[in-house]
Amino acid sequence: MKSVGLHVMELRQDAWSEHLQDVLQTLDIPSGTVADNLVASVAMYCRKFHPQGVQSSDLKLLLARAFCAVGDYAAAEHVLESMLPHRRHVLRWLEILSELHHFPELLPYFSFGIIRPADWAGARLDRMWTLDFGRLYLSEAERHEMMLYRSIRVILEKIFIFWDAVDGEGILGLKDLSSLNVDTDRREKQTLTAADDLLEYMADLFRQQQVPRGWSTVPSLLNLDL
Repeated sequence: MKSVGLHVMELRQDAWSEHLQDVLQTLDIPSGTVADNLVASVAMYCRKFHPQGVQSSDLKLLLARAFCAVGDYAAAEHVLESMLPHRRHVLRWLEILSELHHFPELLPYFSFGIIRPADWAGARLDRMWTLDFGRLYLSEAERHEMMLYRSIRVILEKIFIFWDAVDGEGILGLKDLSSLNVDTDRREKQTLTAADDLLEYMADLFRQQQVPRGWSTVPSLLNLDL
């Protein structure tokens, strides 16, 4: 039985490796010892943590991170250039993928562009982030006030760490807040919260982090829809 189980695991690993090799070929990234070892490593990671499969954007971001880990930033940049909206901030993404230790839990948010770096005139790039609710999928069960607030809290709890190194100073831009308060036919839904309510709720969550995290200030929230 052990040999059969091992054989199945090897087949799954081979399937992941073959798919990853196809992705690299599509991106015109040549094979070689480093690329082959990288593919084997990412394939093992996917098999262990994503046995049901991953989205194409997740897979590309995993490859970009793996290339950063081995110092092949040219290949990582090439992968990021093939992704939207990542191509807009490639250099910043290279820094993020190289340094961010809690990357795995943020992978789906990063790969879909829900959470991404941002740049505004006069602000330091490492302190600027965008949270794009227009890219966030919410089921009908989640599109109610209690569940909506819970979903927002879960996301913010994952990104508070972004501002630890800068003592709480920075900006979080919020995009498409209105998407949380409209139906598919764009009519207002009275059961959901308005943008101002959501902004105040998120601002309060940030204020609650100042003392526990030792921040001297808290990040400012900027509604990008205005």
